[in-house]
Amino acid sequence: MSVGSEFVSGIATLLVAACLVAGMGAATLAQRRAEGAWRGALRWATLPLLAALFGLSDALLLRALPWLRISFGPVAGLSLLLSLLVRLGLLLMAIVVLLLYRVARRGRTRLAGLLTVFVAVNLGFSLLQVYAYAAEPLWIETTELAVTSGDLDAMAPPLHVVQLTDLHLERYGPREAALVRRVNALQPDLIVLTGDYLKLSYLSDPATRADFRHLVAQLRAPYGIYAVRGSVEFRPEWMASLIEGTDITWLEQESRTIEIRGQRLTLVGVACSHEMAIDTARLSAAMEAVPAQGFTLLLFHSPDLILEAAEQGVDLYLAGHTHGGQVNLPFYGPVITFSHTGREYAAGRFQVGDTTMYVSRGLGFGGGDLPRVRFLARPEIVSLSLEGE
Repeated sequence: MSVGSEFVSGIATLLVAACLVAGMGAATLAQRRAEGAWRGALRWATLPLLAALFGLSDALLLRALPWLRISFGPVAGLSLLLSLLVRLGLLLMAIVVLLLYRVARRGRTRLAGLLTVFVAVNLGFSLLQVYAYAAEPLWIETTELAVTSGDLDAMAPPLHVVQLTDLHLERYGPREAALVRRVNALQPDLIVLTGDYLKLSYLSDPATRADFRHLVAQLRAPYGIYAVRGSVEFRPEWMASLIEGTDITWLEQESRTIEIRGQRLTLVGVACSHEMAIDTARLSAAMEAVPAQGFTLLLFHSPDLILEAAEQGVDLYLAGHTHGGQVNLPFYGPVITFSHTGREYAAGRFQVGDTTMYVSRGLGFGGGDLPRVRFLARPEIVSLSLEGE
């Protein structure tokens, strides 16, 4: 266990202990004048004991995620710390309510009603965690998008493109197996990948790299799979090593024109550095060889270049990176997107001038100690139909 994990484990243990100590202390103070002080103290200890049990259930949930092959984050990390802080906050609120009630009622306490509310609220938080950790991450959504353009031949059949982004693979599991089945069922002409294929902490892990190649090898697209570098693959040699032995065509500040059933499509791939000056220059360099006529599809990891892409005359821009916020709050939306554009282009379809952009929510989670959760930001496959008008 790392020093950081040991530190968080210690904090988590102290929080559980604090639940017990706080409850027992409040129990003793509240019942010191009552008959049978020890019996009263034990009765009041119900709250902290329940809080500790709910905290234990949080740890068991995090422990179960790798066993279920849903996610592989640290059990004794930020996720557990946040959960225990919520449990402790609920416990302290309940104790305050009890003490205020006792003062207002001149010593008479009613514990049963508060216990019911306390259990209900904690149970609701547990169910919310189960949904965010284990349900929504597996609930992949396929978004179908139709794009029409005068740069495509109206007499030719539509092109079918599938975008995948932000896999953040740790291990091949049920989400990845479902992803392969669903993509192949769409029967795409070509598949495009827009970055962040592995977790950064797993980038050099042989098993994870093998799992990524296993996933890609199962995808079927007669006109190829095209990819660009994202935030994780920030060194070209890492990307080259990752896709070695696969059928992926890697676009690095370059364009590739392909013809599919009479439709001509130019793919432009630009690596993402998150430095606007660098990425703008890369886009300009990649666009130099693009034909003046024809449909242009830009692959770039984040939505940050939307204004520059519109100036360059890009028809369609596919991005990811934001995870759609990964956690969305009702009536507020995404909490954070890690994009220079903030929440403006968090997810979905946007039109800037003649350029259509779609920002996918992606499929995985942020890494490190960040919670492996999705809430109101389901993992997403983007299925595009490109046709002339």
